[in-house]
Amino acid sequence: MVQDAKRHPDTRQIPSIGAPPDPDDLAGFPVWHVHAGTTLCRVTTSGFGPWWFSSDGQGRFDLEPPRGTCYLADDEIGALLEVLGPIVVVSSGWARRLALWHLDLPEQCSAADTSVRAARGYGVTAELASMTPYDLPQRWAAAFAAAGYQGVRYRVRHDPGGSRALALFGTAGERHRWPLGRRRAIDDALLDRLWDETGIPVAAVPRTTDLGEILD
Repeated sequence: MVQDAKRHPDTRQIPSIGAPPDPDDLAGFPVWHVHAGTTLCRVTTSGFGPWWFSSDGQGRFDLEPPRGTCYLADDEIGALLEVLGPIVVVSSGWARRLALWHLDLPEQCSAADTSVRAARGYGVTAELASMTPYDLPQRWAAAFAAAGYQGVRYRVRHDPGGSRALALFGTAGERHRWPLGRRRAIDDALLDRLWDETGIPVAAVPRTTDLGEILD
């Protein structure tokens, strides 16, 4: 395998995942069965409800209208890292404009599990959960939905620890009738956990006078 890499040095420098197969060919894809009542986490901008199914193409696995996708994580830090993305320093003031939700899934979901090795046999690699732009992941999401899967199980892109998330499919827009679950502010205890587990510090936004002193 090492010799082959030397003969073809460019093959490891291009994406190894291609377009999805026909939905019929995704039968038998690994499935993560999520039982009704399973608790998942989501971070939203304060004032917005948690059960929002996005269809504007801003999310990795967004479906096109009239369908959409709601993004949920297995744990609190994973959900927070999904929102932080590449941010390496957090302002406590900004963080407190967010809300963390613990949500009990109202219905059972059978999601295509892209986080297990068996997915490789269908052409899926770990790049699906990390590559940009989102065009190709969204094509895979559409293929999974057409094949009858109700979501995608994947690894959180910005968590090197490998936490996992669920991209849940449904009708685009907000689910007003679904239980809101338990809401938690992004408090000092959670920010301390973020620091302890990831090394992402919390820092105050500098004042204009502070910037002046630095420039002087």
